This record gives sequence, C-alpha cells and structure tokens, in this order.
Amino acid sequence: MTSIIADERAQFRSLDGASAMDWQIIERAEARHRANGGPADGLLRLLASIEHMKSVGYPVNVYSHSLQTATRVLEAGRDDELVVVALFHDVPQAFSDNDHGWLAAQMLSPWISARRAWMLTHHGAFQSAHFANHPTRNVRDREKHIGHEAYAETSEFCAVYDQTSFDPDFTSLPLKVFEPIVQRFFATAATAK
Repeated sequence: MTSIIADERAQFRSLDGASAMDWQIIERAEARHRANGGPADGLLRLLASIEHMKSVGYPVNVYSHSLQTATRVLEAGRDDELVVVALFHDVPQAFSDNDHGWLAAQMLSPWISARRAWMLTHHGAFQSAHFANHPTRNVRDREKHIGHEAYAETSEFCAVYDQTSFDPDFTSLPLKVFEPIVQRFFATAATAK
C-alpha cells in the first residue's frame, strides 16, 4: 500500500472526473478525520466560534446559554448524551431563523438516540410553556405531543435545564471542561453504530 502523506489530496476538478485512486485518498483522509475527533472537534469549534455573538435581546448569547444548560445537566449527574444534547441544542440559532431544534437534531442524529433527537426537534414547542408573557407564543403548544414516549423527558429538560439558563450571573463551566465529554461521547457513539 502507498504511504499516506499528511495532507494527501485527490487531483480531480469535478466529481465525475475522480479516479479510483482519488476516492481511496479521500476515504483514507475521512477515516483519519473520524478517528482523530472529526465530528466532535467540528462541533466544538462551531460552538467556540459563537462565543462573542450578540445576544439578540436575550440576557445572554447562545454560547453562554449553551454552556449554562450543559453545566446544569452535568452538575445534575445526567448521562453524556444529554450533556452533548444540552451543549449543542441551540447552536443552529447562530445561523438559522427558524427550526433550530430540527437543525440541531439533524446535526446530532447520527450519534444520538431517537428519543433525544425527538427532544431536540420539539424542544421549542416545550419551551413555549415557559413563555407566559410572550405576545404571540402558545403556552400550550407542547400539549399536542402528550402521550409521546419522550414527552416527560423533554418537559423536564426544558423546565429544569433549558428555560432556566438565561442567567447572566450564573457561573458556567468553561467549554474545555466539556471537550473530553464530547470526545468520549462521539468516540463511543461511533463504535456503537
């Protein structure tokens, strides 16, 4: 087998011009990327990149809210998967106007359970229960999901961890504390599938 160069690159200019050797180069590089923290590192970099994003009127920005939520989940002794979900649950708000929960679920669904993907997809409707004075949100929006197997856990996530995490005086754990948890979770999830 040919030795692998650190930054070995395929030589095509369009996909339909890729040779068998080009695809071997890409597959080797993708395997190295996944083995060396690929998705976990990418998500952590994405979250870190919004640290100084504006708060858009909220008491804290999405970065601070994400760290607060994940800190509460971790300090409650919950599982790594829920810590990861909490850490990344609102990140799509940084680049999307709507359906941020669905986008978060799509980002994480290759690695998380179906019930946690459902929770991410629908957490916005469950958050509405806490919007008592919002002029347009329906505080009963989550009721259409009564009976779903993830209803209780989604309600708890929103009530205990998510809606309480807009406190500018809360001391969140720094992102570096979550890095080994995220790496461990993705490494374990990748081998489990």
